[in-house]
Amino acid sequence: MAELSKNLPNEPKVISLDPTYIGDVLEDIRRVGIATDKSELANNLTGSLQKRINAVQEIASKSPDRPRVLQLEWTEPLLSGGHWVVEMVELAGGFSVFGDKNQSSMRLDWDEVVSSQPEVILLMPCGFDLARAREDIPMLTSLSGWDSLPAVQKGRAYVLDASAYTSRLGPRLITGLEIMAQLIHPELFSGMIPEGSVDVI
Repeated sequence: MAELSKNLPNEPKVISLDPTYIGDVLEDIRRVGIATDKSELANNLTGSLQKRINAVQEIASKSPDRPRVLQLEWTEPLLSGGHWVVEMVELAGGFSVFGDKNQSSMRLDWDEVVSSQPEVILLMPCGFDLARAREDIPMLTSLSGWDSLPAVQKGRAYVLDASAYTSRLGPRLITGLEIMAQLIHPELFSGMIPEGSVDVI
Protein backbone atom coordinates (compact mmCIF):
# COMPACT_ATOMS: atom_id res chain seq x y z
CA MET A 1 0.00 0.00 0.00
CA ALA A 2 2.86 2.36 0.79
CA GLU A 3 4.26 1.93 -2.72
CA LEU A 4 0.87 2.55 -4.35
CA SER A 5 0.31 5.66 -2.28
CA LYS A 6 3.41 7.29 -3.78
CA ASN A 7 1.58 7.64 -7.10
CA LEU A 8 -1.39 9.46 -5.61
CA PRO A 9 -1.66 13.26 -5.85
CA ASN A 10 -2.12 13.57 -2.10
CA GLU A 11 -0.77 11.46 0.74
CA PRO A 12 -3.65 9.24 1.92
CA LYS A 13 -4.66 8.94 5.52
CA VAL A 14 -4.82 5.30 6.54
CA ILE A 15 -7.42 4.33 9.15
CA SER A 16 -7.09 0.91 10.71
CA LEU A 17 -10.44 -0.62 11.67
CA ASP A 18 -10.32 -3.68 13.91
CA PRO A 19 -13.36 -3.63 16.21
CA THR A 20 -13.88 -6.18 18.95
CA TYR A 21 -17.19 -5.09 20.46
CA ILE A 22 -20.38 -3.58 19.07
CA GLY A 23 -19.46 -0.23 20.60
CA ASP A 24 -16.19 -0.36 18.64
CA VAL A 25 -18.17 -0.74 15.41
CA LEU A 26 -20.14 2.41 16.18
CA GLU A 27 -16.94 4.25 17.06
CA ASP A 28 -15.33 3.17 13.78
CA ILE A 29 -18.32 4.56 11.86
CA ARG A 30 -17.78 7.89 13.62
CA ARG A 31 -14.06 7.78 12.84
CA VAL A 32 -14.73 7.18 9.15
CA GLY A 33 -17.26 10.01 9.24
CA ILE A 34 -14.65 12.39 10.59
CA ALA A 35 -12.07 11.27 8.03
CA THR A 36 -14.48 11.76 5.13
CA ASP A 37 -16.03 15.02 6.37
CA LYS A 38 -19.33 13.21 6.97
CA SER A 39 -19.46 13.50 10.74
CA GLU A 40 -23.11 14.53 10.86
CA LEU A 41 -24.19 11.56 8.76
CA ALA A 42 -22.03 9.22 10.82
CA ASN A 43 -23.41 10.57 14.09
CA ASN A 44 -26.99 10.26 12.83
CA LEU A 45 -26.35 6.67 11.79
CA THR A 46 -24.65 5.62 15.02
CA GLY A 47 -27.37 7.35 17.03
CA SER A 48 -30.03 5.37 15.18
CA LEU A 49 -28.11 2.12 15.63
CA GLN A 50 -27.61 2.77 19.34
CA LYS A 51 -31.36 3.32 19.78
CA ARG A 52 -32.02 -0.07 18.19
CA ILE A 53 -29.44 -1.73 20.45
CA ASN A 54 -30.99 -0.10 23.51
CA ALA A 55 -34.49 -1.17 22.44
CA VAL A 56 -33.42 -4.82 22.12
CA GLN A 57 -31.67 -4.75 25.46
CA GLU A 58 -34.61 -3.10 27.21
CA ILE A 59 -37.21 -5.52 25.85
CA ALA A 60 -35.02 -8.59 26.44
CA SER A 61 -34.42 -7.54 30.03
CA LYS A 62 -38.15 -7.92 30.74
CA SER A 63 -37.81 -11.71 30.60
CA PRO A 64 -36.49 -13.51 33.70
CA ASP A 65 -35.52 -16.38 31.40
CA ARG A 66 -32.08 -16.40 29.80
CA PRO A 67 -32.05 -19.38 27.41
CA ARG A 68 -28.79 -21.28 27.06
CA VAL A 69 -27.43 -20.39 23.61
CA LEU A 70 -24.80 -22.20 21.55
CA GLN A 71 -23.47 -19.90 18.85
CA LEU A 72 -21.37 -21.83 16.32
CA GLU A 73 -19.00 -19.94 14.08
CA TRP A 74 -17.56 -23.02 12.36
CA THR A 75 -18.31 -26.73 12.10
CA GLU A 76 -14.99 -28.39 11.21
CA PRO A 77 -13.31 -27.79 13.56
CA LEU A 78 -16.18 -26.89 15.83
CA LEU A 79 -15.82 -23.28 17.00
CA SER A 80 -17.99 -21.01 19.09
CA GLY A 81 -18.10 -17.31 18.29
CA GLY A 82 -16.44 -14.88 20.67
CA HIS A 83 -16.17 -11.11 21.11
CA TRP A 84 -19.17 -9.29 19.57
CA VAL A 85 -21.09 -12.53 18.90
CA VAL A 86 -21.20 -13.35 22.61
CA GLU A 87 -22.08 -9.72 23.31
CA MET A 88 -24.99 -9.98 20.83
CA VAL A 89 -26.30 -13.12 22.55
CA GLU A 90 -26.17 -11.39 25.92
CA LEU A 91 -27.83 -8.19 24.69
CA ALA A 92 -30.57 -10.33 23.11
CA GLY A 93 -31.32 -11.90 26.48
CA GLY A 94 -29.50 -15.20 26.13
CA PHE A 95 -26.73 -16.95 28.05
CA SER A 96 -23.80 -18.06 25.92
CA VAL A 97 -22.85 -21.59 27.03
CA PHE A 98 -19.46 -21.25 25.34
CA GLY A 99 -17.45 -18.24 24.34
CA ASP A 100 -16.29 -15.04 25.97
CA LYS A 101 -16.87 -11.54 24.67
CA ASN A 102 -13.33 -10.69 25.81
CA GLN A 103 -11.81 -13.47 23.70
CA SER A 104 -11.90 -14.64 20.10
CA SER A 105 -13.48 -17.87 18.87
CA MET A 106 -12.83 -20.99 20.91
CA ARG A 107 -12.57 -24.62 19.82
CA LEU A 108 -15.23 -26.92 21.24
CA ASP A 109 -15.36 -30.56 22.23
CA TRP A 110 -18.61 -32.14 21.07
CA ASP A 111 -19.11 -34.10 24.29
CA GLU A 112 -18.94 -30.81 26.20
CA VAL A 113 -21.48 -29.32 23.81
CA VAL A 114 -23.89 -32.18 24.49
CA SER A 115 -23.34 -31.79 28.23
CA SER A 116 -24.10 -28.06 28.02
CA GLN A 117 -27.68 -28.84 26.84
CA PRO A 118 -28.22 -25.66 24.78
CA GLU A 119 -31.81 -24.46 24.45
CA VAL A 120 -31.09 -22.41 21.32
CA ILE A 121 -28.49 -23.23 18.65
CA LEU A 122 -27.32 -20.59 16.17
CA LEU A 123 -25.20 -21.93 13.31
CA MET A 124 -23.49 -18.94 11.71
CA PRO A 125 -20.41 -20.07 9.76
CA CYS A 126 -18.10 -17.06 9.49
CA GLY A 127 -18.41 -15.31 6.14
CA PHE A 128 -20.99 -17.73 4.68
CA ASP A 129 -24.35 -16.69 3.28
CA LEU A 130 -27.41 -18.76 4.08
CA ALA A 131 -27.15 -21.05 1.05
CA ARG A 132 -23.50 -21.91 1.80
CA ALA A 133 -24.15 -22.23 5.53
CA ARG A 134 -26.87 -24.83 4.87
CA GLU A 135 -24.21 -27.11 3.39
CA ASP A 136 -22.63 -27.45 6.84
CA ILE A 137 -25.81 -28.63 8.54
CA PRO A 138 -25.17 -32.38 7.95
CA MET A 139 -21.87 -32.07 9.85
CA LEU A 140 -23.90 -31.21 12.94
CA THR A 141 -26.95 -33.38 12.53
CA SER A 142 -24.80 -36.49 12.07
CA LEU A 143 -23.02 -36.02 15.40
CA SER A 144 -23.86 -38.40 18.23
CA GLY A 145 -26.36 -36.88 20.62
CA TRP A 146 -27.56 -34.14 18.26
CA ASP A 147 -31.18 -35.28 18.44
CA SER A 148 -31.09 -35.27 22.24
CA LEU A 149 -30.25 -31.57 22.56
CA PRO A 150 -33.10 -29.44 23.97
CA ALA A 151 -32.74 -26.92 21.13
CA VAL A 152 -33.19 -29.66 18.54
CA GLN A 153 -36.11 -31.30 20.31
CA LYS A 154 -37.93 -27.97 20.57
CA GLY A 155 -37.18 -26.91 16.99
CA ARG A 156 -34.93 -24.08 18.11
CA ALA A 157 -31.79 -24.88 16.12
CA TYR A 158 -31.22 -22.33 13.37
CA VAL A 159 -28.81 -21.51 10.56
CA LEU A 160 -28.16 -17.83 9.83
CA ASP A 161 -26.79 -15.71 7.01
CA ALA A 162 -23.57 -14.86 8.81
CA SER A 163 -22.07 -12.99 5.89
CA ALA A 164 -24.81 -10.40 6.09
CA TYR A 165 -25.63 -10.25 9.80
CA THR A 166 -23.00 -11.60 12.20
CA SER A 167 -19.49 -11.76 10.76
CA ARG A 168 -19.17 -8.43 8.90
CA LEU A 169 -18.58 -5.56 11.27
CA GLY A 170 -20.89 -2.85 9.99
CA PRO A 171 -24.41 -1.46 10.51
CA ARG A 172 -26.11 -4.75 9.58
CA LEU A 173 -24.63 -6.26 12.73
CA ILE A 174 -27.48 -4.55 14.56
CA THR A 175 -29.98 -6.34 12.33
CA GLY A 176 -28.14 -9.51 13.37
CA LEU A 177 -28.73 -8.57 17.00
CA GLU A 178 -32.45 -8.12 16.31
CA ILE A 179 -32.58 -11.49 14.55
CA MET A 180 -30.97 -13.15 17.56
CA ALA A 181 -33.41 -11.40 19.89
CA GLN A 182 -36.40 -12.91 18.10
CA LEU A 183 -34.81 -16.37 17.93
CA ILE A 184 -33.90 -16.31 21.62
CA HIS A 185 -37.08 -14.61 22.87
CA PRO A 186 -39.87 -15.12 20.30
CA GLU A 187 -42.38 -14.33 23.02
CA LEU A 188 -41.02 -10.76 23.20
CA PHE A 189 -39.91 -9.97 19.65
CA SER A 190 -41.54 -10.24 16.23
CA GLY A 191 -40.91 -8.84 12.77
CA MET A 192 -37.17 -8.74 13.35
CA ILE A 193 -36.08 -11.43 10.88
CA PRO A 194 -35.54 -10.34 7.25
CA GLU A 195 -36.76 -12.77 4.62
CA GLY A 196 -34.09 -15.26 3.59
CA SER A 197 -31.84 -14.65 6.60
CA VAL A 198 -32.67 -17.68 8.80
CA ASP A 199 -33.69 -21.32 8.42
CA VAL A 200 -34.67 -23.90 11.00
CA ILE A 201 -32.25 -26.83 11.06
